[in-house]
Amino acid sequence: MDISKKVDELQDAKHKLLLIIGQPGSGKSKLIRKYSEETGIPILDLDKIFTHTPNNQLMREMQNFLSTYHQKVLLLDNKKILYAKDSSIDLLAFLKELSENIIVVATWNGKIEDGQVFHFCKDAPEDLIYSVDKEDFKYILC
Repeated sequence: MDISKKVDELQDAKHKLLLIIGQPGSGKSKLIRKYSEETGIPILDLDKIFTHTPNNQLMREMQNFLSTYHQKVLLLDNKKILYAKDSSIDLLAFLKELSENIIVVATWNGKIEDGQVFHFCKDAPEDLIYSVDKEDFKYILC
């Protein structure tokens, strides 16, 4: 599984989003850490960066953050803040919007089955389900 190759494929895409999809313990974090070590790009933990940011201000704060971010790729591993019980944020829409201006590589706890991508989170009120064929993103399965 070569993240670098997939990142190169995203250069001219409208949504420059790469999801690393897998069940818990499948190696998603290990894969993104390896890429981080190879490239020197830090992995961001949104839960730590935006701990006290209200959900309705997350996108604005993220855009402000990105205006001073000097990497070509944004690596995201922990993002529970985006799907907390009180959150109204659409996780995939949020990542896609971010990926319009920068390549986003994010771990995704879930699976792809029957043309749908599932996101599992024990802290969310329910699993998130999206149609794969309607979403334009690349993915790697772990």
